[in-house]
Amino acid sequence: MLLSINRLHNNRYIKRDGLNFRRRRKKIDIEKVKYVAIFTLELAAVIALAYVVVRAFGQQVACSNASMEPTYETSDTLLVNRVAYVFSEPEAGDVIAFKPKSNVNASYSVKRVIGTPGDTIYISNGRIYLNDELYKENIDVETIDNPGIAASPITLLEDQYFVLGDNRNASEDSRYESVGFVSSQDILGKVWLRYPF
Repeated sequence: MLLSINRLHNNRYIKRDGLNFRRRRKKIDIEKVKYVAIFTLELAAVIALAYVVVRAFGQQVACSNASMEPTYETSDTLLVNRVAYVFSEPEAGDVIAFKPKSNVNASYSVKRVIGTPGDTIYISNGRIYLNDELYKENIDVETIDNPGIAASPITLLEDQYFVLGDNRNASEDSRYESVGFVSSQDILGKVWLRYPF
C-alpha cells in the first residue's frame, strides 16, 4: 500500500493520505447529550404550550383604522383575550374588540368602553359626563367636536355598552348609528397587547 508522507512534526510522521489506526476516537459525553436533549425538549414544550394558550384564549385582530391612535396605530396587530369576560363584565376604560351591530361579515372594531349597563352618559362642551360627573380619562384625548347621539343624556339598558375611540374626532363609535351600543354577545374580548411586542 502506497502512503504519502507530507511532513515531519515532533519526530513523528503525519500521514495525510491513507489510514491511520492510531488515531484516538472521540468519546461522546453522555451527560452533555442528555442536557442538550432535555433543554431542546423543554424549549419545544414551552413554545407548544404558548401556542396552545394563545390559540385557545387569544385571537389576533388588526386595528384597521386610526380611531384608536395614539394608543394603537393603524395596522397594528392586537392580541385579544377571549376569556376575559367569561367570569366578569367589561368595565369603563377597557379596550375591547367587537363586531359592530352584530354584523358577522364586518371586521372587528377596537374601541374603549366608556359606559356600562345602567350608566347615564352625555357629551357637553367636548367633555364626557358619566352619571352626571365629568368622566376622568386615564389617557390624553382631545375634546370632542361632534357628540352625536350623546348630545343629550342616554341611559344604557341591560347589556349595552357605550364605546369611543381614543382618537375622538376620527372615530366611528357609539355616538353614531352605524356602530351604536355594543352588546356582550358582540364582544370578542379584551385587548391584551400589541403583537409582536
